[in-house]
Amino acid sequence: MSLSKLLNIDPSKKCLEFLYERILDDNYRGIQISQHNRYDISVIHIMLKTMFDLVGSNLMRIRTTDLSKRPYNLPDEKIYAMYVDKLNDILGRCTQDSVRKNLFVDMHRMGFIHRYNDEGVPIGAFMRSKIKYVSLSQFGMEFLQKSCNIFQQNMLYTRAIDTLTFGLADELLDIVELDNYITETEFQFFFSYLNKTLNGNFYTKTTLIEYIKEFRSMSKYQQRYAVEVVKNYCNPNNFLGDKTHKRDYHNWHNETQQIFMLMAQTVYYDKLKDGLVIKVGANGIFENEIKLKRSLAQKRQYFKEHTVNKQIGFELHHIIPLCWAKTQTEFSMLDVWENMIYIDGYSHSKISQNNNLNVVLKFNNMDIDLIDLKNQIVQCKYKINVDYSIDKQDMMSQYNTKIRNSL
Repeated sequence: MSLSKLLNIDPSKKCLEFLYERILDDNYRGIQISQHNRYDISVIHIMLKTMFDLVGSNLMRIRTTDLSKRPYNLPDEKIYAMYVDKLNDILGRCTQDSVRKNLFVDMHRMGFIHRYNDEGVPIGAFMRSKIKYVSLSQFGMEFLQKSCNIFQQNMLYTRAIDTLTFGLADELLDIVELDNYITETEFQFFFSYLNKTLNGNFYTKTTLIEYIKEFRSMSKYQQRYAVEVVKNYCNPNNFLGDKTHKRDYHNWHNETQQIFMLMAQTVYYDKLKDGLVIKVGANGIFENEIKLKRSLAQKRQYFKEHTVNKQIGFELHHIIPLCWAKTQTEFSMLDVWENMIYIDGYSHSKISQNNNLNVVLKFNNMDIDLIDLKNQIVQCKYKINVDYSIDKQDMMSQYNTKIRNSL
């Protein structure tokens, strides 16, 4: 089936034009995070607790060669072999290869462990390097200490997932503009292209949400037909060459399902049928519907307080990320207009790629610097990258300092 049939469904829909152009691009899949790992909070807790029981906060030597190439363990890999054996006794799965090559990678990116090279030097969570040692991080130790407080432990796990997904857990909270839910199809077709560039256009959250709204305005028959067209076109058997030039709908969809599985483990979302809904109640970040509506009202309040207008390519950004909260009360302190700034999507993307660590707000005349603890700066030029009311500078600076000191 020709992909051009997408455009014929409704030539007036920009969302279909975007989808058509996206699929023709070799980077059509957009966000790719952790497709093959399957775990939940209990599995991660068991892996961290078992490591702590064996080595505490010390380094643990792991194997560096696949079992297929070296089926035996070296003497200094004995503790690692014991570690994986204990995991198998509890979980009934895990191999020495899968733990070091898959699960440890995600656990490092979530902030629970550190990994080290041959010389015992720590490497960055998203760096490629030969790994010889691992250890629990301070964040991992804190996660274990919160075992007696399930909600706080779940909050920390939410932060870990947000870190793993480059802030996606927080970003998706803007689905409050979409009646508090998003389907797998809507995420796969549109939201999974967050902060990506196509044909010279940078796609912000605001734009992608508008595409989803437009897609929802189509009839159910039109939506189903659009999915059918995409599925039939994105069959790898339709393409020659290597997988770079092929399109694979099911592989692409599996990525969305993995992301939804992760999101449903947070205090933000519940998984229902083929979608995510915002979690409301005692186990969610929003205690009730009133608090949920208040969240959207705070975004509107920003524009009122700063007397600025919405503009294409800009979006509201929480300076201190919502996932830093450990209680519902702390979340309410962060989800306020005083903790927001209206910046362009590209600056927002740079902050997301830095795991939302640019939490220190500094003013440079009218411009704004957002700084992390390593003094890495995202510079926002007034009216070019950021829009706010200059007479709110003192209030913004004071609130930023107050919140950072209280968390």
